[in-house]
Amino acid sequence: MAGEEKTEKATPKKRRDQRKEGNVLQSKEIVTAASVLGIFSAVRLLAGFIIKNLLSFTARMYENSATYDVTAENFMPLIVQMITVVVMIVGPVCAVAMLLGIIPTVAQTRGLFTMKALKPKFSRLNPLEGIKKLFSMQAIVGILKGLIEVIVIGYMIFNEISDRMPIILSLMDAGLMQGLAYIGLSVFDMVMLICILLVFVAAGDFLFQWWQFEKKLKMSKQEVKEEFKQMEGDPQVKSKIKQRQQQMAQSRMMQDVPSADVIIRNPTHYAVALKYDQDKNRAPEVIAKGKDYLAMKIVEIAEKNDIMCVEDPPLARSLYADVDIGREIPYELYNAVAEILTVVYREKNKSLHA
Repeated sequence: MAGEEKTEKATPKKRRDQRKEGNVLQSKEIVTAASVLGIFSAVRLLAGFIIKNLLSFTARMYENSATYDVTAENFMPLIVQMITVVVMIVGPVCAVAMLLGIIPTVAQTRGLFTMKALKPKFSRLNPLEGIKKLFSMQAIVGILKGLIEVIVIGYMIFNEISDRMPIILSLMDAGLMQGLAYIGLSVFDMVMLICILLVFVAAGDFLFQWWQFEKKLKMSKQEVKEEFKQMEGDPQVKSKIKQRQQQMAQSRMMQDVPSADVIIRNPTHYAVALKYDQDKNRAPEVIAKGKDYLAMKIVEIAEKNDIMCVEDPPLARSLYADVDIGREIPYELYNAVAEILTVVYREKNKSLHA
């Protein structure tokens, strides 16, 4: 029902279907936290390398500036040199940023790649749907989360600058490199504090996204029942299929009756057709059996094909109950069946020599 409350956890099938559609649990804050932390960690580790290359390039340019004549011939080598320096400085940081943008996403989606999420949906063009999303729980939480982040980060930066301001002012009398080094370290310290905050934000956002995702996947009892029907098959359809299978099996069984050696009957309720092929079987095999109407049909076909029918109620009931079609008779029935087959073969020999 459309208005039925969704209280049931999502079934494995529903989760698989949603995954195929591209709907998976994912927190963008985890990607942001990993990227910021990784980028600034890479910058801090490579700070010496970056400064060394920048100073070296600047020194070379300064030394050659007085005698360097910019012409069409030496302009391109200069551009190539500048690009090389930029790639050497920025390249490793960009590589780290790219990896940390991909790895958390792949880890959260477990390598999911689907184009279904990119397909255009005309429902997105509906302004009413857009307004609903603006006032949805997820949108409100996102706005509050952003405001809290800005306030907390602003407070942290202000607090750090206030604590370090006396030292920063005293650096005016120190050397330029010493001052830049202290400011650089201070910036990195503040960034690390911000990264720690982002890690906690990412953890909280992941829990919230998990709660939203599970809530969105929840199913009503009726949906669970309908899914179960789809997976197991509608009982009515299954009944018809089973009935059809039984009819086909009975039809094949009736086709085998003319090849039987003998029919054991009781006298109208049960009928079992036996065949003994000494080259293939160790014991006689049940090739057909039936009860009531089906038993009468077996007997009717047997009589049309001159197959002997022997009345033995206990043996007929035992064969019907204990032996499946296509199976050999059990050891305990060997003697009883052997006696009947002896009579059958004797009668056949008499008719052949008559």
